[in-house]
Amino acid sequence: MPSFGRTLSEIPPSPLVTVDRLLRAGAHAEPVPLQQGKTVFEPCARPGTWERAEFGIAAHEHAPPAGVPALRSAFADMASRRRGTAVDPGQVLVTSGATHAIAVTLHAILSPGDEVLILSPQWLFATGLVWAAGGTPREVPVFLELSEDPAFDFIAAIERAVGPRTRAIYFNNPNNPTGFRLDERALGALAELAARHDLWLIADNAYENYDFGDGGFLDTATVPGAAERTFSVHSCSKTYAMPGARVGHLISPPGAEEILTKWSLHTLYSVSTAAQYTAFRALATPADELARRRAAAERAWRLADAALEIPHTRVAGGLYTFLDLSRYGDGAEFVRRCAEAGVGLAPGQVFGGHCDGWARLCFTAAPEEAVADAIGRINKIYWEGGLDR
Repeated sequence: MPSFGRTLSEIPPSPLVTVDRLLRAGAHAEPVPLQQGKTVFEPCARPGTWERAEFGIAAHEHAPPAGVPALRSAFADMASRRRGTAVDPGQVLVTSGATHAIAVTLHAILSPGDEVLILSPQWLFATGLVWAAGGTPREVPVFLELSEDPAFDFIAAIERAVGPRTRAIYFNNPNNPTGFRLDERALGALAELAARHDLWLIADNAYENYDFGDGGFLDTATVPGAAERTFSVHSCSKTYAMPGARVGHLISPPGAEEILTKWSLHTLYSVSTAAQYTAFRALATPADELARRRAAAERAWRLADAALEIPHTRVAGGLYTFLDLSRYGDGAEFVRRCAEAGVGLAPGQVFGGHCDGWARLCFTAAPEEAVADAIGRINKIYWEGGLDR
């Protein structure tokens, strides 16, 4: 048969597939899939029908490559209120989730062999997206260090990693999987570093509604000097609990609109019109309902924190905590035993090459009672097999 071209051999198969298989094969009557990044919240909107006048386009028509104008305007209005400065709808690209938004950005800014610094631990698909765009990912461990010591000089660590082919820095904030939150001072220092080295910033804001800080979510683009070099990635999957719709959006620096639309056009053409209408309806979700969900996620974290007997990261936002399994001795074995006991955890290795001794727990992936029961099971496994027993 003819040969393949690039096979993404740099990217290993996902260990999450193994976790899913173990959960399905296990004998436990009530498996709890805490390896999944989800919430128990109902979707803020569901697919429906509409009149053409309401959305400016009929359901059977394909949307423009950059997105339905009504939705782009709604996203821009929301960003303008959040940032306190006007965001033009032309800067908004409607994407098939945050994954597509990041992929389009990487294709637009990278030449073959260019490097992207990934602040690590990181969202599990970040490095693969860089490889797929022809770039080279370089993980820079910072979030575990900051979780242990907020005074850790993460800027110096990033500075040491900058090389002649570095083109961008990717990070998500609040961080998946540690729950660490970069504050205004940290984001300002990051923007200054990017300016010194003329780098792009790719800010993954998937967990913007689950920032537990007193001031709420801080958009990186509002930091002085950041807007002209920041690609802001947003997703409806977490904020509006509608991952199946596959809708997100990308807010680009002025002047990048044409190239981003070209990449979106030639990878997807356009996001489903029905999905875009569903997102349009979700944007009408009352602010107090989103605040209620944020408070429920924070409560779920407090309950998990109190129940866990395993060392873990402190959470300032997001849906996860990262379990430190160094005293257990074997992170992969711990994840396997938990799966056999009916509790799914995400293996640490998928979040960074230095994270083999860790595992991610999503404390919003099941009702509170189920999470508490699952934590009881994993505590038992930890003490039965830990090196300190």
